Amino acid sequence: MKPLKLTMSAFGPYSDVQAIDFAALGANGLYLITGDTGAGKTTIFDAISFALFGKASGEARDKYPMLRSHFAGEKAKTYVELDFASGSDEYSIKRAIRNTGQEVELKSLSGNVLYLPNGAVSGQRNVDPKVAEIIGLNHDQFAQIVMIAQNDFLRFLKSDTGKRSEILRHIFNTGKLEWFRIRLKECVKEEESKLALICRDFERYGVDVHRRDELFREWEEQIKTGKVELAEADGQLEKYNRQKEGLAAAFAVAEELCNKFSALAKHRLEREAHNAKTEEAAAKKARAQRGEIALRNVKPQSDKAQSAAADYSAAQTELAGAKAQETAAAAELEAAKKAAEALPPLEESRQALDALAKQWEQSDAKLKKISTLKNSFNEITITQKNLAALRTEYKRLAEEFTLANGKYEAIDSAFLAAQAGILAETLVPGEPCRVCGSTEHPAPAALAADKTVSEKDREKAKKEAELAREKRETKSAEGSALKANVQILTEQFLNSMSEFAADVTWETAETKFAELLSQTQRDESESAARRKTAEKAFVKLSADWDVAAKRKNSAETAAASAKTRVEERTDNAQKRLKIRDETQALHKAALHENKFADDAEYRAALVTDNELEILKKQISDYENSGKQLDRDITRLEEETLNKEQPDLEHLRTEKESADSEYKALSGRRDEIKNTLGKTESALKELRAAAIKFDAAVKSCADIKQLYGVASGKLNEKLSFETYVQAAYFDRVLHAANLRLKLMSQNRYALSRMADNEDGRKVFGLEIEVEDAHTGKKRSTKSLSGGESFMASLSLALGLSDVVQQRIGGVRLDAMFIDEGFGSLDTEVLELAVKTLSEMAGTNRIIGIISHVTELRERVDKQVRIEKTMTGSRVRVEA
Repeated sequence: MKPLKLTMSAFGPYSDVQAIDFAALGANGLYLITGDTGAGKTTIFDAISFALFGKASGEARDKYPMLRSHFAGEKAKTYVELDFASGSDEYSIKRAIRNTGQEVELKSLSGNVLYLPNGAVSGQRNVDPKVAEIIGLNHDQFAQIVMIAQNDFLRFLKSDTGKRSEILRHIFNTGKLEWFRIRLKECVKEEESKLALICRDFERYGVDVHRRDELFREWEEQIKTGKVELAEADGQLEKYNRQKEGLAAAFAVAEELCNKFSALAKHRLEREAHNAKTEEAAAKKARAQRGEIALRNVKPQSDKAQSAAADYSAAQTELAGAKAQETAAAAELEAAKKAAEALPPLEESRQALDALAKQWEQSDAKLKKISTLKNSFNEITITQKNLAALRTEYKRLAEEFTLANGKYEAIDSAFLAAQAGILAETLVPGEPCRVCGSTEHPAPAALAADKTVSEKDREKAKKEAELAREKRETKSAEGSALKANVQILTEQFLNSMSEFAADVTWETAETKFAELLSQTQRDESESAARRKTAEKAFVKLSADWDVAAKRKNSAETAAASAKTRVEERTDNAQKRLKIRDETQALHKAALHENKFADDAEYRAALVTDNELEILKKQISDYENSGKQLDRDITRLEEETLNKEQPDLEHLRTEKESADSEYKALSGRRDEIKNTLGKTESALKELRAAAIKFDAAVKSCADIKQLYGVASGKLNEKLSFETYVQAAYFDRVLHAANLRLKLMSQNRYALSRMADNEDGRKVFGLEIEVEDAHTGKKRSTKSLSGGESFMASLSLALGLSDVVQQRIGGVRLDAMFIDEGFGSLDTEVLELAVKTLSEMAGTNRIIGIISHVTELRERVDKQVRIEKTMTGSRVRVEA
């Protein structure tokens, strides 16, 4: 990955849009990022890291106050855009931070987009995985080996074994080996749990798992004996079952014959009771016949006569009600007419209202004109105040010009005097003057005492005087324009006031205007009140006229409807009377034809449809039950002819005795079978458990041995992860020493510690330094500040080399180093720069953040950061 162009907006100390064209710095070599403390050098690293991964290069700056610029306005958009190359392909990525007002959401990034070389666009959800695929590194790896943030590489040198192991775990992804060890530990617990579970199966049967074969042989003998006893019990059960079935069949035949004798006696008694109800059945039959004649032949005419009589009575009631409504409607019509005649005329009220409305409109128009004059008066007053302020400002600027011009004239005189003195020193008697050409020099100028005045000082003073003059003249022009505007506004105001008051001047305008405005407001208010009162009276009178008109119309309509209703009800009553008389005649004829003496006899005979159905069913049931009893008695007499009733109790006793013996034998047989089944099931279960037990014992032993190796418990040396990390670390130290020996002039080399101070073996990631001057090894903590920086930088560079070798396809065409060079002396600094230059080679760029003066002199390509009161600025010097 190589950055081509970085654009930052409202990011960190940069208030506006700032761009860095890395391509202008060339395709390879060193370049320096320099500037004052706090100017925003490290922010450039943060911006590159944020564009690629959505995180700053350092954890302490990965928050709102360090990313959103405090110099930027509220509407300024915060975003970072990075153009970069990976191999021969070029990409562009943009990340924007959503500003919610009080705070900025870093976790909810909006506008994240990645432009691919083929022109395709990767959306917000796919940006992060696509960047990781292109670069081949995650954020942690990038920060450790590509963008080495301030003091991060020192942390790697100073860390103990535990912290250094965590760093290597993130970089080389060795955590899966530690996960493998932990998983093996879990597997040991799982296998031990399986073994314990199998042992509980044996404990449930009270069996010692280690003496199981002896018990298995005993259970096999018990199974053989049980099978023999079960076969004997099955034979006896078969014999008893045949005897039981014979007794059951004989009992069933005897029971059926006894039931027939009992049924015959029962039916003969029921026949006698049936014959006793003959007269009752005949009465019900006669009642049903007479009731059906009344229901079918007379009732229809009787119902019609009753209905017609009810209709006539209802018509009489409706006629009386209609006549009462007619009387009430006539009275209401008369009252409505009188109420309308009592109201005053509506037109007179309308004319009075129009006159008052016209008076109010005139008052309101006058008030609006005067209110407009008030705005003009206020505008003139404000403009006069502004003019007074301008005069004060002009006076101040005039004084500033006088001072600046005096300063310039003094500097100009001193400068010319100094120049004359310098020229006079070069004069030689007899040689022409370079100013006037004379060969005689009677009074040459003396050399000025103040030699510090330069042409630059003179030009600066001149510019300041000219600038002061421009400000004074600009302010003078503004004052003249504002004064003319005041005069025009004042004349317009006095002309408008003359319409309402005579002899008005600006001095008397305020008093007369206030009196005029107050009187006009009172007139408008009184006119509006009179108009409002008249409007309310007119609205009420209009409503009263509407109510009266509606009442009269409703009364007239109601009176007409009542009259029509009386006529309709009278005609209807006459029709209903005729129908009533006709139906009563038909009812009397039906009574006579069906031999009913009068209506009372008819009603006594009348039955309902339901009662008729019940009577018919009772008669039918009585006749059918008699016939059925005769048939049953005849059948049972034939079936019991020449037969005696058997002794059923004796047969029941024999059957129950046989059932009891069979049940006892069956229980014994079930007991034998149940015991046999349990023994067979337990033997089968424990034989299977024994196989699982042997397999689990072997598996548990194998996994325990493997876990012991993985965790270092068996060899008391290294775990898998530590062993692999140590191998990587040795490669890192080898690559680091190639640079450290060069920078330390072959004095220092780093190695992994093998022996502790007490002589014990050390198997970890502790580092010691070999000193060629003393021939001894010592702790890295004894290194000075400059030596620690060289060692740390060498480690970082070595780490970068090993990661590139390990991760296939990863091209680290750029590296960034933040600070640390200030602790190096001139010679070591030269070696460090040389080492980094060699690393850059032909196609790699290495950026260094530093404010060390020597680096500014040694590195030609520079990105300068300038800090201002309104935010930092970027300048590239290629």
